[in-house]
Parts: sequence; structure tokens; C-alpha cells
Amino acid sequence: MNYELKKRSFARDGYSNTAAFLGKDSVLLSAGTFVRSGLTSDPELLTAMYRESWLTMRIIDMPSEDMTRAWYRLTADLDEDEIHALRRLEARHSIKQELTNALRWARLYGGSLALMVIRGEEDRLDQPLDMDMLLPGCFQGLLVLDRTQGIEPSEELVSDLDDPDFGLPASYTVNLNMEGYSSVTLHHSRVLRFVGRELPRVETIRERYWGVSEMEHIQDELLKRSAASANIAQLIFQANITTLKMADFGDLLGTGTEEQRRNLEYAMETENRFRTSFGLQLMSRDDCLENHPYSFAGLSEIYEQFMMDMAGAAEIPATRLFGRSPQGMNATGESDLRNYYDMIAQMQERMLRPALDKLLPVMAVSCWGFVPEDLEIVFEPVMTSSPAERAELVQKMSGDVIEGYKCGLFTREQALNELKSRGEEMGVYTKIRD
Repeated sequence: MNYELKKRSFARDGYSNTAAFLGKDSVLLSAGTFVRSGLTSDPELLTAMYRESWLTMRIIDMPSEDMTRAWYRLTADLDEDEIHALRRLEARHSIKQELTNALRWARLYGGSLALMVIRGEEDRLDQPLDMDMLLPGCFQGLLVLDRTQGIEPSEELVSDLDDPDFGLPASYTVNLNMEGYSSVTLHHSRVLRFVGRELPRVETIRERYWGVSEMEHIQDELLKRSAASANIAQLIFQANITTLKMADFGDLLGTGTEEQRRNLEYAMETENRFRTSFGLQLMSRDDCLENHPYSFAGLSEIYEQFMMDMAGAAEIPATRLFGRSPQGMNATGESDLRNYYDMIAQMQERMLRPALDKLLPVMAVSCWGFVPEDLEIVFEPVMTSSPAERAELVQKMSGDVIEGYKCGLFTREQALNELKSRGEEMGVYTKIRD
């Protein structure tokens, strides 16, 4: 099955009036249009932005780390020793860190893969993963590869409607640059797939079934904020505006020769280079030099707005992105953080859960030798509460159940089941067994 578009046509329509400077012919600075940035196709520039811009690094790293920071808990009926064995397996192979890296590079480059390394399966990477062939102790960790490492999705797509990867590439050819391996083909069942910002179907096909970098829609705001910051810093070194009045300046520009204009530019450049607060300023008798002190009033408000635009484009509260305290009377920033953590919870369900649903059964067989039928995960809340707030919430959550049990409305078994069900979201009453 192949969803490639064999022929594409583009509608070209719009309003333009050259004489009136309307539409695409407008000369106004406020006039503009959206164009394809192509930033995702320039991985070297993305790498430079990530290495050199602290804002880029925070925009890429912060949501990725927040998605895995609180981690998850299992809801399956397992004893403590089995759960501790799984946690030790995760720690031994740095699973949390590897998944964080996969999410990070997907956000930066538009896509990444995490290969599940399984002992004894090295020669069968292009074959579907058979869970019945896995043995205890077979899982050897994850190998994270970003989109820029020569990953080529296959033209063949998954046609099985029951497969979670339906409609996506059936395999990936990867240049590993490892001894003994020039390039290998990885079956889709053996890899955890992550994409950056998702696109419409046609654009997804054009991007070879990857997404695009998160920096594509942030780039303009980042450039504006960086330019504003640099210009404000420059004003500190030159806190006044200098004007030079020249009687024949207009004549030289209008009727002067090219050589005369070059001489003028050279003279002005030389005068500006030698002008200091401790020396002399030489000029012609008819010229006049004036200094106009520059007012910094309003710059803080402008810079503040650039910061807010930057935070809005990155979908990260300014209190977290810039590490600043909330502004205004009685401002706590709690509502902004709650909205942000709600977004993180959505990203966990969209990006992290599919990967864990594929990874955990493999780890379960390697760790326990079987896959529990009720193997499910619940992501721990990213936004933590204080012990007092947590105790108050637990009391409110369980108060009506306890009162109902005391009044005889519930049996003991019914009350325990209700408390267990309610406690799963907050991570309390976890010792109650089915």
C-alpha cells in the first residue's frame, strides 16, 4: 500500500494591485506573507542554534525532560519484587534518559528512532519482532538515532489495520557507521518512532513521514527577540545619537562622482573611528557636530513584550522559559504552569505512551519471562503539590466513600475498590489489591 501522491497541483490565487501597492506588491514594512522556511532541511543550522542559543536549548529540552521527569507507575497486579526488578532494568540501561534524548532530537530535527537492542536478534533486524522468540535477559537497552543520521524510511507502508503503525513506513534503512555495519534495515516493530511537530497528510508525505522541527514556527520570534536584545545592549555602549551637519552633503550625493562619494564615505568612517570622549573631533569649518542624548524610556516594555511573544510561540510560561518570577500583584504563575503541565500531559499521551506500549512488553519478557495481561501505565502528575495540599485532596477524595461505608451504603469490599479506583490518579491507596 502506498499513499504517495503521484501528481500534485497547486492553487495560485490572491489579490494584487501594482499601481496601488496592494497585495504582494506592497512596499509597507507591515505587509508580508507566509513562506516555507525550510529550516528542518538544514540540520547544520538547527545544530548551531541548539549549541549557541540558550533559548533554543531550553525550548527543545524543557518539554522533553518534563515529559519523563515524573515518569510512570504500573497498574498491573505485580508484587514489589517484580516492580523493583523492572526499575533496576530501566536504570541499568538508562531508559528514561534515552527516551528523553529521543524526544529531544525529535523536537529539534523533526524525527528520531530508538532501536530496541535485543540479544540474539542482531541478524534479524529487518524481520518483524516475534515476542514468542524472546528470552529472559534478552533486552539490552535502546539505541537512539536522530533523523539526520541517514535514516531512510521505506516506500512500503504498513497495511495491517490492527498495527499501531498503520500507514507509516514498514522499515527504515539506517547508516549506523559502526564496525561491521555500513547500513542496516530496521523493521518498524523493532523501533520506537518519534516525530516533531506534526503536519497535514500531504506535508507529512513530502517530509518522508516525519514531522518538522519545533523551531520552524519559533524562528521568527527568536530572531526578533535576539535582535532586540542585541540592539538594547548596543545602546548601552552608545547612549546618545550624534549628528553631523555638512553644507555640501546633498550636492555630493546628487551630483558628485563615484570617486567623490567613496572619498566622503572614507572620511566619515575615519572621523567616526577616531572620535572618542578623550580626544579631538576634526571637521571642516562649515560642518557642525551635535550630540542628542538617547532616552531608554519604553525599552523595558518593548523587551518585555518580545519575551512574552517568545514564551507564547514556545508554549512555555515565561516564568519557566526565562526563569523569572511572576509579575503583578498577587501573581503566582500557578495558572500558567497548570496550563503548561496540561499540555505536557497531552504530549505524554501522544508521543510517549505509544513508545512505552511497544517497549514495556519487551522489557517485561526480559525481566519476568512473561507479559501480564493487565499491563498498563499511568503517568505520574508532573505538577507536584505540597504535603498539606496533597493530604487535603486525599481527604476530600475519600471522605464520601468513608462516610458511605460508615452509614452502610457500601460494603467493605466496595469501599476498598472505590478508593483504589480513585487513588490511581493521585498515586495513593496503591497497596489495595484486586
